Parts: sequence; C-alpha cells; structure tokens
Amino acid sequence: MGLRSRYGGRQRSLTGRPCGPSPWACRLLFIGLVLLASCAEDPAKPLAEQPDERGWATDQPGLFGFRRSPSGAGKIGEIGYASGSAPAPAATGRMRWSRGQTEDGLNLMCSGDAAEAVLLSMEGKVVHRWALPYADLPGAPPADGPHQLPWRRVRLLDNGDLLAIHSGRALVCVDRDSALRWAVMDRVHHDLDVAPDGSILALSRVERVVPRVNPDEPIVDDLVVRYGPGGERLGAVSLWEAFAASAYADLLDQLTVRTGDVMHANSVDLLDEEEARELAVPGVTAGQVLVCLRDLDLVVAVDLNTARFTWLTGGPIVSRWRAPHDPSVASEGSLLIFDNRGGVGETSRLLRVDPETGAIRWQWTASPPSAFASFFCGTVQQLPAGNLLVAESTQGRAFEIEGSSGDIVWEYVSPRVIGDADELIAALFMAERVPHPAWLQR
Repeated sequence: MGLRSRYGGRQRSLTGRPCGPSPWACRLLFIGLVLLASCAEDPAKPLAEQPDERGWATDQPGLFGFRRSPSGAGKIGEIGYASGSAPAPAATGRMRWSRGQTEDGLNLMCSGDAAEAVLLSMEGKVVHRWALPYADLPGAPPADGPHQLPWRRVRLLDNGDLLAIHSGRALVCVDRDSALRWAVMDRVHHDLDVAPDGSILALSRVERVVPRVNPDEPIVDDLVVRYGPGGERLGAVSLWEAFAASAYADLLDQLTVRTGDVMHANSVDLLDEEEARELAVPGVTAGQVLVCLRDLDLVVAVDLNTARFTWLTGGPIVSRWRAPHDPSVASEGSLLIFDNRGGVGETSRLLRVDPETGAIRWQWTASPPSAFASFFCGTVQQLPAGNLLVAESTQGRAFEIEGSSGDIVWEYVSPRVIGDADELIAALFMAERVPHPAWLQR
C-alpha cells in the first residue's frame, strides 16, 4: 500500500511503483480550489466584512476578539470551566527552588477539585487551609453543574477571613477557621477585589436585550457589582451600557458576533493612586476599575460613578494576544497580561503591553513554547522586587520567574487530582504571593 498524501491520493510506494493521486482526488482538489477562489473574489462579501468567528470585523486591526467554539449546550449565560483537563503528572509538589532568587511570602491557591483554599510555603507545605462545601451553605439551591462546586477565586483579608466565589452561583465569606460569616446567592463569577472601605467589587451577569448590540434577542450582560462588607448588594454597573455610553460606542457597530456571551469579562481590578499614576492614561483615575474582556481581547477602564468606559486598549494587531486573563498595572506603567492563546501554536505567553499603543514591550515564552499552555484561566502577579508569580491553570502548575533573567526560580505542581479515576490534575485557578499574616504563627 502506498503512503497517503495530504489530498487523499497515493504517493510513490516503498517498492518504487508509481502511485500518484487518483483522478477523482485531482478533480475534487480542482473543484475545491475554484470554490475557494470564487469565495475570495465574491464582490457581495468583501474580505473586510467577513467575520472570522471573532467579535470584530476583520479589517479592524487592534479590535480582534477571540471567539470560543460554541458548545451547543447550556444556557447562554452559563460559565463552565473544566475542573481538570490535563492528565495527572507522575511527579508533584515543589519541583525546584533557587533559594536567594525568590521573593518572600506564602502562596494562596485554590483549585478545581473542591471549595477549598490553601496557604502554601515555599517549601511546598500547606500551612493553612480554608474549606466549606457548597452543600453546607444555608439555603443554597442545587448547583447547575460541577463547575460551581469548587472555589473559582478567593481573596484573603487582613484578619484571616476569606472571600470566595462559587462560579455563577455564590459569593461567600468564611473566617480563618472556615466558619461561614455570610453568603450571597448571586451570579458572581471569575474575579473580585476589595476597596479600602471594605466594600467588595465582583463580576456578575444577567441575560438581557441590549439594543445597541442585539435588538432582537438577549445576550449576556456582564456587571460590576458592589457589595458591602457584610455581603449586602449596594449597586451594579452594566458593562455593555458603560461601553455604549462611552467615547468608544461606535466600535459596537463593528461587532460581527452579536449573540450569546459576546464580551466574557473575566477580571476586575480596583485601581489605587499608585496604579493610576503608573498607567498614566488620560481620563483614568484611582477608584476606576480595570476589566478584561476575554472574547473581545480588550482591557478597559470603567468609571463606576459615571457608568462608562474611560479607556480601552488601542489594540493589538491580529493575533497580538488572544483570550487574555488577569491584566494588572506593572511597576513601570505597562499592562501585565496572561496571554492564553497568543503564542506559537496557541500556547501561552506573558506580556507587558504599552497602554497607549498596544505594542508589546516585553514577553516571556517557554522553551519549547508548548511547555507553557493554559487554554483557560491563568494568573500572573508582579512581586515587589520584580519577579513574577504565574499560575498555569490547566496544568495545575505555579512558578516564579526571576524579573531580569526570565529564569524559573521556583516551581510547584499541585498534587490535587480529579476525575472518575483521579486521572486528571485539578485546574489551579490562581496563585497569589501574600505576606506572612500576623494571625498565623510562623
């Protein structure tokens, strides 16, 4: 039998007998090429107007948004991240540690296998744990799926209390001993931040008709919701309405995808005085929030008082970054971004981006690129002395990069597993370096 060619015909066999493409294969190839050419030259559908399964028209460099493949299941507002997707590795725990090159502190982590968070030492030991199953929340309605059972994101408070998100279902607060302080059954998702006055900002969502985006059917409208320190809901800002009320509203007319979860907000970061000063963008001030819109590949600043966008990234060109997560203001004024799928072969990268031009000032990729890849989630944190702490979510891996050399100086692979036979590593949703808390005995 001859070797198969890319077009389905036969190449020369190993015995040397000619075995070229069959007549039918040649005819099919010719027809396909003719159809492809006719589509490219179709005057009724010029290239600039052809959608590419992203959010924006293809003639708009700087406004390309990654579109996830439709699953064909669930509600339009349902968020379902896999609790685990990569095979469980043979070796786990602390994999390396270059003492003297890492920055001090403990590592706050939560994973896709349980409503649980841990403080992990640099040695790889759990020094404190919080845990409270979703089923133990008073009056908790049944979860829509297993993705709502673990804690998707947590935030540690100074007194040892912990805020935690059950994705699309609840925001909870537990004390340092894991006793429930309060729970709010709301569609909180992805991320939260805490203001100096103790109020809490979190992402939530509703389905509603947004006429500027789709006048005929509801889409997902992401909200930035403010809660009081005790969980009382104080107010909310619609991100679509903030978009439409801003100086960038005309961009909405260029959207080619106008159904379902078009925006997919995935982070919220309350800017303080120092961050606003470092960002140095006109119109952006302390008290505004930085929000990442994953499916539009945009990072925006939102004024919650006026309910409008004050700034958005001027734009990466095609494939400059794709499906980003966890943007923050770096110390030299750039945006630090976890670029999930913008690397070679849709691998992941870390980027420092010029906030005015969208140009990449610096990037970090693994060698080979496939050694760093998280299809979803992922976090990156700049540490005080300039190192970076990274959570490669799908691989259950956290690592610290030395700021000047880019060398990995600390690496940890989670031992937490999931699946019917514990065959998958649990997704590591976040890793955050925190100071040794005063309430925790060292």
